[in-house]
Amino acid sequence: NHDTHMLNRVRPSHSVTSHWIRNMASQSGLVTSKAATADSIAPFQRIPWTAKLLAQPDLVVRLPSSLVPKQTNEDSLFATTLRTPLTLRDLVSTYKQPRSAEAIISDVTTFCTLGNGMDGHPGLLHGGIIGTLIDEAMGILQTANFEREYARRMALGETPSKNMGSFTAYLNVQYLKPVRTGMAVVIVAKHVKREGRKDWITAEVKQAQSDQASPEESLVTCATGEGMFVGPKPSKL
Repeated sequence: NHDTHMLNRVRPSHSVTSHWIRNMASQSGLVTSKAATADSIAPFQRIPWTAKLLAQPDLVVRLPSSLVPKQTNEDSLFATTLRTPLTLRDLVSTYKQPRSAEAIISDVTTFCTLGNGMDGHPGLLHGGIIGTLIDEAMGILQTANFEREYARRMALGETPSKNMGSFTAYLNVQYLKPVRTGMAVVIVAKHVKREGRKDWITAEVKQAQSDQASPEESLVTCATGEGMFVGPKPSKL
């Protein structure tokens, strides 16, 4: 079965980092990302161009922690408000493991399928939601690196900080092409640099001409983003 073969290629449950993250969650009580299930990956495997992206070797596929409802109401925008058939129908994130334990994850790709409940113009995603998706994709990249570093330190017997959050200092978005709803979209977030508690990240929002487009067809860059994020001081969060 073609779909089963592709699922086997992207299933992340055997990775060392996934094992560390599961232990981290159970030992610390933190809400962390989870390995993507077959059901969560399946919508993207039915779309040729996203299926091709998911078929890359050594890919880790996760359900971000921001999709998990929390008693504090943290992340409720993506965990509850936007998680409907009319808004964000499906969402997973992917990345490749760095070669060394100390290296950071340099980029994360977030896959979404869009309902028509977030239209600005008919059939086109509202520009404010595009900016929100960029901000969230950048946050998913930061969280993936936090989880990785936290798990690494726990494996060494250290007691790392539980400060997982960061705050958007600024986010600049350039709108290049409309993003169409009722279709899939990917947001590729890339880490640029870190200075102290500050991280600079860029992102690109990409979409095919249609969900049935050939995997060989070029994706259109619909928007780009550039932002800076500040981690909290140890006593602030």
